[in-house]
Amino acid sequence: MTAVRHVDPTDLDAVRAAVGLDRPGSALHDIGLERIVIGADALDGLPGLVGAALASSGSAGRGIAVIVDGHPMVRHDADLTTLVAGLLASVGDVSIVRLAEPDAELHADASAIERAVEGAQGASCLVALGSGTICDIVKEASRELDVPDITVQTANSVNAFADDMAVLLIHGVKRTMPSRWPSALVADLTVIADAPARLGRAGVGELCAMFTAPADWRLAAAFGMDATWDPRVVGLFTDGADALLEAAPGATSHDPAAQRTLVELMTLSGLALGIAGKTSPISGTEHTVSHLLDMAAARQGTATGLHGAQVGVAALAVAVAWRRVLDAVDPIALVERPTPSHERMLARTRDAFTDLDPTGSMADECWAQYRVKLERWEANRAELAAIAAGWTTLRAELEGLLGQPERIAQALRAAGAAARFDELEPACSQDDAAWALYNGHLIRDRFTLADLAWFAGVWTPDLVGSAIDEAARIATAAVRS
Repeated sequence: MTAVRHVDPTDLDAVRAAVGLDRPGSALHDIGLERIVIGADALDGLPGLVGAALASSGSAGRGIAVIVDGHPMVRHDADLTTLVAGLLASVGDVSIVRLAEPDAELHADASAIERAVEGAQGASCLVALGSGTICDIVKEASRELDVPDITVQTANSVNAFADDMAVLLIHGVKRTMPSRWPSALVADLTVIADAPARLGRAGVGELCAMFTAPADWRLAAAFGMDATWDPRVVGLFTDGADALLEAAPGATSHDPAAQRTLVELMTLSGLALGIAGKTSPISGTEHTVSHLLDMAAARQGTATGLHGAQVGVAALAVAVAWRRVLDAVDPIALVERPTPSHERMLARTRDAFTDLDPTGSMADECWAQYRVKLERWEANRAELAAIAAGWTTLRAELEGLLGQPERIAQALRAAGAAARFDELEPACSQDDAAWALYNGHLIRDRFTLADLAWFAGVWTPDLVGSAIDEAARIATAAVRS
């Protein structure tokens, strides 16, 4: 059998055709990116892209604001910020807007966006140079300033570079908000290969969400909680599952074929989010775990782990949890089980988050989202009997969307990435991991595995803890294989 080949993300017309955007009446969102350039010397094309953006901005100004954080970035041992500024000097007046001190942690919050807007005043084009966090901040700043922005991807760590959303910190809670597409994306494979190895490893973790998140999205559709499920969107990146496993050993290398494959898959996953108009295609239960770990670190004033690294470890645990929940759910009992009251769920939400934020603002922010999901579940109860009758078919479809935990562990180990929570940097304890997995479904209105299991009465601390333990055993076995 011939392996399925994923579509080339630089061919935007091919991407549109793959998901049916070229068909009249499509409910999907068109791609706002005008160009995607991926290559060993893709940076050479940046002046032309910025020049075109300046020409189309409607502004007579030639100001270019290159926005960075405090982390060092290099290409062939040359300072990348200086290199980019030199390249762009031929097309405009370049200013560097640095949002953080060297090696200081930067969060995509209102303060950071405000600093970016202030620093870029008068610019006619913004260039995001750096992390996913910088990318999200610049998206918001360019929207406020109403000028085009171009993203220069400096590591293959997250899929934020290729979508029209921004993950922001609001009342201490991670929220994915609609933002805007960058005008163009430049992924220079030499820059990406020269990035710190931990970022490349984290990218493999981020991509491992393809083995769990699509099942969450399909589950939500089956229970009438999300009508937007589209297998063509998921296929954009899941068609590359075998390619991910093949390329994972080269995640931190200068192997151009491996790096290109991984960048293509990451770009496709970002495009999928924008096309769907939501993060559901590749953000499910595993992402809520990472978000809660970030929220806890931010509130406690400790270092935040790499998002993709956390997602990869969580995906392994979640894949195990999926197997356990599918075995434990009794669809008939689910029909008969009453919806938990608002009072009970509000109390549970407060119990989950009050230790992090005694003021209650974090719990209130989470409850504002969760109650929407709770009300939707109650409104759809009349459909549960029919869903229960077709449970065998639905279960088989969900299992077809899920990756085997052993396969996830193999991908992570091949890349040299963390596969256990205690291998993360900073290390995550069993208690913190269990807290994040058990409570992750409380932070947003997205219906996931944890919600089904909770409503079915099987989402318990014991199930969550045992799933994390089994995932750790699978990860340890993968080291020896």
